[in-house]
Amino acid sequence: MSIVNYHLNKDLSELRRHTFGNSVDRSALKKLVSMVFSPCRCAEICKRSANIPNTKRVAQLEGDQTLVTEELKQDDEENTSSDHHQATCLCPGHERALSIEGTVKALDIKEEGVATLLCYLELHYPSWLEIFNNVYSLCNIRCYGGPAQLQAIAKKCPPVAVAVARQKLEGKSFSQSSELEFKVINVCDAMGWNSGLVKRELTALQWDSGHGGFRKSGVLVELSDLSFHFRSRGDLTDDQVDEVLGFLTSRTQRQEQAELGQLDMLADALRRVSHKNSWMCSEEADLARSDSLKKDLEDFFDRERRNHGDEEELNIKVTEPNSNALSQLLADIRQFMSIYGHDHSLSGRSIARILHGIASPNFPAEIWGRVRRFWRAHLHVDFPVVVREATKMVVAMR
Repeated sequence: MSIVNYHLNKDLSELRRHTFGNSVDRSALKKLVSMVFSPCRCAEICKRSANIPNTKRVAQLEGDQTLVTEELKQDDEENTSSDHHQATCLCPGHERALSIEGTVKALDIKEEGVATLLCYLELHYPSWLEIFNNVYSLCNIRCYGGPAQLQAIAKKCPPVAVAVARQKLEGKSFSQSSELEFKVINVCDAMGWNSGLVKRELTALQWDSGHGGFRKSGVLVELSDLSFHFRSRGDLTDDQVDEVLGFLTSRTQRQEQAELGQLDMLADALRRVSHKNSWMCSEEADLARSDSLKKDLEDFFDRERRNHGDEEELNIKVTEPNSNALSQLLADIRQFMSIYGHDHSLSGRSIARILHGIASPNFPAEIWGRVRRFWRAHLHVDFPVVVREATKMVVAMR
């Protein structure tokens, strides 16, 4: 049970790296919230339909912004007030898919980190977000029979017809094209279809049925781009978006502080029962210190169970570096930005991670670990201090 304080402090620095590797900037959280709750046109279409007398919306196609209406008979019971109409015109939610690879790269957060943040949102706002299993969201159709075959399957397969129509509105021509690529989830959401059934119908295009059984049709359907799959509302107000962002920020900060606090508590418990030298406990076991450590560990886990879900924030002490260490830190940050700032999108946290030797999706250890001049160069300086100084430098050099 002999532990030297120097080695214990080094272990703490190494263990804290795992916590700081999962920390997230507010700017990254803001990007994620804008991706998940991207604005829709439900309120605009609902307001437009309210201004059309004796009409009823029966279908909506977001791609070409078409509103299909049908005439209704005059009926006093159906003449509701505008306030009631607006109350019933809330966004029902849209089926969406975010590419895992693209989201991880855009946010510089690991896949499991993004999934955790989405779970936080679903648990706190169950009526605004519903998470499904990950899906392949990109469909690629290649017709070996040429453009004529693509036109033929568009006539018999509504999802393909909608995808072709949406891309024609964007100016793409299919007169000489035998290949079609589109996002399945977007088409399904626009038409109100079940994405699972649509994918089954698309994959069925590869086979033709006849008297002799099934045979290949000459159509190749490939589903790719694994994505986060969920249903979310798109009519959140600015105040509601700020509320979501504030919740995510405070939730991630509490998690970070809780993990750091647990490390410090365990370190203090080990430090209290440790000996200065190994020979002091090599002859016989110190039962008194052993029992003391057992009690501290039991209290630690009991406290963790009692505080589960508690929103009480812990105050983590941050040690400020001396003037020499701070000047060296600023010089290294400035030099790092002058070398790599033009080729990479740098933030204060990304620079701090490299200086602490923490890998991230955009800055993997396999590549940046070779930059020995900066990798783990300031592990002895507290991570929040490095983030603070690096952020100041990034803002000043923009």
